[in-house]
Amino acid sequence: MRGTRRWLRLLAGILVLAGLGALIVDPQGVVTAAQLTLLAAFSTARMVVAYLVALVFAIGYGYAAATRRKAAVFLLPLLDILQSIPILGFFPAALIFFVATFHGHPVGIEFAVVFLIFTSMAWNMAFGVYESLTTIPQDLEAAAAAFGLRGWLRFRYLSFPAAITKLIYNSVLSWTNGWFFLVASEVFSAGGTEFQRPGLGAYIAVAGRNGDATAILGGIGVLAAVVLALDIFLWRPLSVWSERFRMDVAAGREIPRVASPYERFRWIPRFPRARRQAAVWLRPVVAGYHRLSGRLERVYAAHPKVLIEIRRIDLAMFLVVFVIVVSTGLLGLGRMFLRPLPVDAQFLPSATALSFVRLLVAYGIAVAWTIPVAVLLGESQRASRLLAPVLELFASLPATALLPVIVGFSVFVAASFGRFGQPAQLAAILVALFSMQWYLLFNLIAGVRAIPEDLRQAARSFGLRGRTYWKRVLLPAITPSLLTGSITAWGAGWNALIVSEYIQYAGQVFEVLGLGSLLNHAVYPTPDNDLLILTIMTMIVVVLAMNKLLWRPLTRRATLRYRLEV
Repeated sequence: MRGTRRWLRLLAGILVLAGLGALIVDPQGVVTAAQLTLLAAFSTARMVVAYLVALVFAIGYGYAAATRRKAAVFLLPLLDILQSIPILGFFPAALIFFVATFHGHPVGIEFAVVFLIFTSMAWNMAFGVYESLTTIPQDLEAAAAAFGLRGWLRFRYLSFPAAITKLIYNSVLSWTNGWFFLVASEVFSAGGTEFQRPGLGAYIAVAGRNGDATAILGGIGVLAAVVLALDIFLWRPLSVWSERFRMDVAAGREIPRVASPYERFRWIPRFPRARRQAAVWLRPVVAGYHRLSGRLERVYAAHPKVLIEIRRIDLAMFLVVFVIVVSTGLLGLGRMFLRPLPVDAQFLPSATALSFVRLLVAYGIAVAWTIPVAVLLGESQRASRLLAPVLELFASLPATALLPVIVGFSVFVAASFGRFGQPAQLAAILVALFSMQWYLLFNLIAGVRAIPEDLRQAARSFGLRGRTYWKRVLLPAITPSLLTGSITAWGAGWNALIVSEYIQYAGQVFEVLGLGSLLNHAVYPTPDNDLLILTIMTMIVVVLAMNKLLWRPLTRRATLRYRLEV
C-alpha cells in the first residue's frame, strides 16, 4: 500500500512538472485544455441532473403502466406521443415554462437545457422498465402473491430487481441519446434569439458552424475521455452488478462479484484527519436529519390515510392541468385550421414518405449487424470484455459530434460512386443509423444475457447447435428485447431527423426533403408555428399508427408466447 502511494505521488509530481512545461511551451494550448475540461464538467453536471430526473420518472411511469391495466390504456399511447415529439417540438415548452418565466435569466436557460436533455433520456428508460415488469415469470408472480408481497414490499423484492438489468442497459442508451442532443440543447434559437450555455455541446456546435476542424477534434477528444471515464467507473461496474439480478435457477452458476468502491480506489490517499474533522462538522446535520425523519415517521404512522389523500389531490391537480392544456391545444388547433395553411404544408406527404424510407433503410442495416454482434457479446464473456467497452465508447459519441466525418465520408462516396446520389442523402441515412443502432444492440445484449442458464444447459444437453439453436432458443428469447429496441430505435430515428436531414457544416447546408428539414425551416431563422405544429402532428400520427398497428400487437404476442419461465 505504501509503495503504491509512493508511486502515486511520483506520478502526480511528473504530471505537475509536465503541466508546468506545457504552460511554458504552449500557454494557449493549456488554457484551451483547461477550458475544455471546465466545459465538460458543465455538460456532465447537466446530464447527471437530467438523468436522475429521468430515472425517477421512468421507474414510476413504467411501474404504473405495467401494474395498472386501466392506466396503461392511457399511459402507453401518451408515452408513444412523447417519444415521437422531436426535441425541437419541446422548444416552445422550454421557452414558455423556463426562459420566459425567469425572463431570460441564466437559471431559466439552465432549467430549459436540463429539461430538453431529459426529453431525450426518459422515454427509452420507461419502456425498458415496462417491458421488464410485463415479462416477469408467472411462477415468481405466484410466489410473491403466496408470500403476501404487496405494495412497497412487492416493488422492493420483485418489481425493482426484475427491472434492474434492463434499466442499466437502457441507462447507457439514454446517456448516448443525451450526448446526441447535447448540441441541440445547449445552443437553441427561437424567435430570432439564440440561447446558449457553456458546455461541450455548445463548443462543438460553434466549431462545426465555423468549420473549425481542430476545435471539433478537441471537443470530440474530451467528450471521448469523459465517456471512457464514465464507462470505467460507472457503467461497467453497474453492468456487472446487474448480472446478480438475472432470473436464473441453474445450479453452480457463479454470481459475479463487484468490487466495492473502497477496493477499486484503495490506492488513493485516505486523509484520515480531514475525514474526522468533516465528520465532526457534519454530525449536527446528520442528527437533525434523523430527528426530522423520526418526526415524519410518527406523523405518518398517526395518519395512515394522509398518503392516500395526497395521491388523490395530486391526481386531481394533474387532471385539471391536463384538461386546461388539452383545451388550450384544441382551441389553438381550431384557430390554426381556420387560417390558410403554410406554403410548405404541401410537402408534408412526400416528406413523410421520404423520411420513413430513410429510417427503414437505416433500421434494416442496424438489425442486420446488431443481432449477431449481440449474440456474440451475450454468449462469449471474452468477446464481451474485449468489444463491449469499445462499442459503449462509440455508442456514447453522438453523431452530432461526428458530423464532419459523416459529411466528409458522404461527399467522398457520392463523388466516387455517383449511383449513391447526393451526399446529403447518404449523410441523412448514416446519422439515422447512428441514432438507431445502439438502441437495438444494447437491448438485444440484455435479452441474450437474460436467458436462464438452465435453458442454455438444456439446449446443450439436447444437442441444439447452429441454426437449430438460433431458431429454438436465441431468436424466441430475444424477441421481446428486439421489439423494445425497435420501438425506442424508431423513436430515436424520428427525433434524429432534425439533425440528419438538415446538416450545417463549415457554412454549407446539406439538406434533403423530409420531416426533419421541414421542422428546421419551421424554427430557423423565422419561426413558423403553424408549420411546426403540423409537422409534429404528422410525426405523432405516423409513430402512433406504427405502434398501434405493428409494434404493440407484436409486443403483446411476444410477451405471451416467448415469456421465459424459470
